[in-house]
Amino acid sequence: MLSVTYDFHPMPARRRSASKAPAATKATAPTPKLSLNDYKEDFKVRLEIHNYEINALIADIKTGWAFASPYVKQATNYTVKTFNQVRDRLSEPVGVSTTD
Repeated sequence: MLSVTYDFHPMPARRRSASKAPAATKATAPTPKLSLNDYKEDFKVRLEIHNYEINALIADIKTGWAFASPYVKQATNYTVKTFNQVRDRLSEPVGVSTTD
């Protein structure tokens, strides 16, 4: 049998010098100067937007209910009718016949 030996020498890892991060500078953002009246006005505008959206939601729900209610009534009537038919059939005795 033939044996082969491999002479494998991995390359040494490269060394990198550590790069220096730039010094962190403290950034100062301008602070807003809002008064209490500014906050009140902002709240009023947001409340008006909220009220508009809620009123639109209520109108959409009413429209959806008006569209769906006939179908719900029809399904309810069909279910009750079918249930009553099945109940009546099950209340009859099975296999008993009457002869006069």
